Amino acid sequence: MTDADVHLVAQPRIDTVVTEFHTESRRLRSDFAGMAWIGDEPAGETGMMGPNYRRRAVDSRLFLPDTHWYDADALDDVEVQVVVGLLQVPATDRGTQGLVGALAEPEVDFFEHPAGLDGVGLCLGLRGEIWSNVGLSYKVTVLCRPEALVRKGDTPQPADEDES
Repeated sequence: MTDADVHLVAQPRIDTVVTEFHTESRRLRSDFAGMAWIGDEPAGETGMMGPNYRRRAVDSRLFLPDTHWYDADALDDVEVQVVVGLLQVPATDRGTQGLVGALAEPEVDFFEHPAGLDGVGLCLGLRGEIWSNVGLSYKVTVLCRPEALVRKGDTPQPADEDES
């Protein structure tokens, strides 16, 4: 159960084919990065998040917006790395820094497509308790055999981009 909304905003995904050092086998390396806004999203004009100070539980598993879809049986040797960093704790209405609370170690797991399509995609898992709105940056790196890829993930478009 999550009392706080979590919004993921992806940066451009980087896909490369690399050679593994010890085995010299080809590997697909995909770097997924972006922001996770927990609580509120920041105001467009200031970049600041509102000071909504109350204790809220966070327990979210969210598909990365640009996840690739993989063959689960071909991920037997997959390597996944996840890194997150706290970016913003909004100030209180008294002009002091607010409380954060605690977020447990982030997790990345593979889950089946929610609409039943082929493949498994990446979910970012965040859990803990917060006392204010927070912003986290995330980066997930996946190394796998190229044939594990069932289909490429979408390339998210910025919300303010005009469609012609």
